[in-house]
Amino acid sequence: MGCETSAAIDWAVYFGVYINEYEFQHKIPLSDNPDLGFVGNVRDPWGQTPPYSYGVHAGPIASLLTDYGMPAKGLKGYTLEEIKAEVAADRPVIAWVIGNVEGGVPAEYTDSQGNTTIVAAYEHVVIVTGYNPDRVRYMNNGRFYETPNEVFLNSWGVLGNMVVVNEGEPLPKPVP
Repeated sequence: MGCETSAAIDWAVYFGVYINEYEFQHKIPLSDNPDLGFVGNVRDPWGQTPPYSYGVHAGPIASLLTDYGMPAKGLKGYTLEEIKAEVAADRPVIAWVIGNVEGGVPAEYTDSQGNTTIVAAYEHVVIVTGYNPDRVRYMNNGRFYETPNEVFLNSWGVLGNMVVVNEGEPLPKPVP
C-alpha cells in the first residue's frame, strides 16, 4: 500500500519537483472510491479490493501532484503508442498495473454514493521509462524490469490503461 505515493514522488523528482512523501500521502483525500481518493489505510495488507484497503487511482494522484507544481494529468484509455511517445519525449509515465506487471481480474465496484468504477486485487503502479519494438521497460520499487508488450498490455489493461502523464513544464518549488 502506498505505491502510488512512492511512484508519484519519484516521478516528480525526475522532473525537478521535490515533494515530501509522508506529507503527500497524508494529503491524498480519503474515499471509498479509488477514483476519488485513497481507499483504506496505507498500513493495511496489500492485495485487497474496496471496500477494504486498496489504494488510489490516477485522478487524485494527478490532482495532488498539480497542487505541488507538477503539471500532471490522470487518464484512462491511454494506448501503448501514447506511452511510447511520452517516453520518447523524455517524459516517463506512471501506469496502473497488477502486481509486478502480472495478470489480474477486473471487478466492478459501487461506492457508498452509487458511483461505479473498476478495481482489481493487487492494484499497483510502475513508472514506464523505456521501450523497444517488443518490450516495455519500467521501474518498480526502485528496480528496473523489462517485459514483453503483450504481458504489459494484459496487466495494464485490467484497470483500463490508466496513467499519470506530464502535461507541461513543472514549476519547481524549494526543497523543504
